[in-house]
This record gives sequence, structure tokens and C-alpha cells, in this order.
Amino acid sequence: MKPQKLMWPIAGLAIATFCLFLFSFTTSSHDQFEPILMLREDMEAAVQLRTSRDIERPGKIWVFDQYIFVIEQYKGIHVLDNADPRNPKNIGFIQIDGCTDVAVRNDIIYANNAVDLIGVKTLADYKAISVVSRNRNILPELESPEDWDSNDFQKHRPANTVIVRWEPYNAN
Repeated sequence: MKPQKLMWPIAGLAIATFCLFLFSFTTSSHDQFEPILMLREDMEAAVQLRTSRDIERPGKIWVFDQYIFVIEQYKGIHVLDNADPRNPKNIGFIQIDGCTDVAVRNDIIYANNAVDLIGVKTLADYKAISVVSRNRNILPELESPEDWDSNDFQKHRPANTVIVRWEPYNAN
């Protein structure tokens, strides 16, 4: 084998390896997802009872009395009336930004509102709600779905903001 003929495959392999390295560097994990921020006061004020809606990204489920509570990842809690198990009715949606967990005790719905733990009391058979307790900053901040170095982000992060979810990065 002549040395000149061996050079082209090696050069091609080197170029391909460099391109893969460049691609993996330019699409690092922090480019895949971006944090969605809310001002703290907006996040707290956004906890509201809304009309029912379709379940899109279900999470944890909690059953209490005749009701089923289904987490909508990072958005809130669907409330289903299961009085007739053959025909459960989606009766409402409690908007709680950053919500990933739910529990019910003594007629109080406990959920995370991003980094806060809140207690919500329902009124008039789920026609209205009231936030009856809020423990601020007792939960860890929502982490990126991928390994993400937040040092640069923290330096430029707007004051008094909370990460309520992560969404795929959209450069447009």
C-alpha cells in the first residue's frame, strides 16, 4: 500500500471526527432547554381555578373522596369528579405554575408552586378556591431536564424571578 492512498481516508476520518466534536459542542445541553421564569408576585397571583381542559402531560395522581387529582406537569392540577366511576367528569383545573406534586389532607390540597409549598381550600364543590397557606422557598428550584450549567444564567437572571418550567429551546 502506498502512503499517499492512506492519507485521504485518515484525513476524511479526522474531518468527520472534528465535525462531530463541533456539533456536540454547539448543541450543548443548555441549548436544548431554556428556563421559563415568572416574577414571584405574578406566580403567586396566578394560582386560580380555571375551566376544565384536556390532560396533555399527566403526572402524579391523587385520589381523595370522590375526586381524582391529576398533575399537568408544571401547569397545575386537573380535578375529576369520580362519583360515577364509569363516567368520571373533568370539572376544573387549578392553575399552579411549576406544579409537579400533589397531596390532600383534611380537605386541603397541597402542591408545589415551583419552590413554594401551598395549601389550597376548595369552596362550593370546586366552584372556587382559596390559597390558605404558602411556605416560600422551601423546595429546590426546578432543574433542567438535562445536565445544565447555570452559573452564567444565575449571573444575568432577573431579580425576583422563579423558574416555573423548562421548555425546549426555540432559537426563532
